[in-house]
Amino acid sequence: MSTLTSFAPTSTEAYRTLARSWAATVTVVTVRRAAGSVAPDSPLLDGFTATAFLTVSMSPPIIAISATASSSAAAMIQECEALAVNLLGADQQPLAGAFARTAGERAGLWEQISWSADQAGVPLLGGTAGAFSARVRQTVEAGDHLLVLGDVTAIHLGDTSDTLVYHNRAYGRVLRAG
Repeated sequence: MSTLTSFAPTSTEAYRTLARSWAATVTVVTVRRAAGSVAPDSPLLDGFTATAFLTVSMSPPIIAISATASSSAAAMIQECEALAVNLLGADQQPLAGAFARTAGERAGLWEQISWSADQAGVPLLGGTAGAFSARVRQTVEAGDHLLVLGDVTAIHLGDTSDTLVYHNRAYGRVLRAG
């Protein structure tokens, strides 16, 4: 039997260590900003890589994502009414890396990748395991993060069920037994 070593919740390193042990599906959250918020450093179409995603409710279907409150990702979310959560396929690590870059480094990315628009004009990435289109229901400040709840407006099943995962600072895939 193993024993657990306990730390105070203020131990940032212990918190990070345990959080890194959580394997998560890699997603790219994509948005179409409102026309009034578009600027050279805030293009109309944008997105960011995220592993802080979960399904919240089946009836009605609600999803949640989280972003650092001071990040450009949080600003993107606050400048849109709808978004899409694209679940990346196991072979899409380069796409995860591309959307993890800064806004300036993402310039021209939309011309280089495969995508289509959902009913709200939000980009859906090609070659993914699928995507959830959602209307932003609520944003909640939660510590140093912004928690976003979205009402699912469409479900898009993709090309693969083999998703990209992130665990302990490394990308991987789930191996199925059998």
